[in-house]
Amino acid sequence: MTGIELGVIAGASVTVGDALTVVGLATSLVGGMRESSAAQSAANTQAEMYNRQATRDRQIGQLNAKRARARGERVAATQRALMGAGGQDLSSGSALLIQDNLASESEFNAKLAESNAEAAVSSKVSEAVLARAKGRNSAQSSLFRTGTALLKGVSTFG
Repeated sequence: MTGIELGVIAGASVTVGDALTVVGLATSLVGGMRESSAAQSAANTQAEMYNRQATRDRQIGQLNAKRARARGERVAATQRALMGAGGQDLSSGSALLIQDNLASESEFNAKLAESNAEAAVSSKVSEAVLARAKGRNSAQSSLFRTGTALLKGVSTFG
């Protein structure tokens, strides 16, 4: 016998060292489970933040596209007023081509703003998926470490 004997359980003698080992294993198990839960919770919070940023990026893109279209309409109105004041025929020739080009450029800028926003949204959504996966992996890793420590501890009794 090694150590101070506390008693006999199921025909085996139990020492203070054995009792402390069991307490240590239980504490390790609870700590590992809490660590796993905390890792998953942190990852979910991070993912939610990325999703919110994606929503905000989409809204900003829509606003920027709306502004680009409005800016194009203002420029077109100013050009029409200037050409009309100069006596030009707005329904044919160069004046019509200028208006058409301006409208195309304005729409291009609006679509570019939308496209840039969607690229940012896609990036944020990917970050959210990655954060959740990292959380799951971290939680599993924590549980594996806890299980390993538990098995090592139990093996000391054998």
